[in-house]
Amino acid sequence: MEMGKIALLPEGLHERAEYLEGLGVPDKYMEDYSVLGIVVDRYQESLALLHESGFVIEKLSAGSMVSLENRFSLGMILGLLNENQIRCDYKDIADTFYQA
Repeated sequence: MEMGKIALLPEGLHERAEYLEGLGVPDKYMEDYSVLGIVVDRYQESLALLHESGFVIEKLSAGSMVSLENRFSLGMILGLLNENQIRCDYKDIADTFYQA
């Protein structure tokens, strides 16, 4: 049973902006808005590594979604990336939004 999904995105701001546009972010909002995801420096290598390790990957027009099977999946993903010298940050990928 799938627990959820998390975004996997390359470092570029353009890709992050395109991914966020696809989420249908409200035009006008008055509160903080956050979207957590994993940003990596070697995106294609990250996809291959996670796929080879048994993670289900859903490719999107910008970025990908990685299925989380249990509460340990996120830690396993970050561990795999780090073990393979892929720089990764688990962070708010909507951090470029102006929040008035």
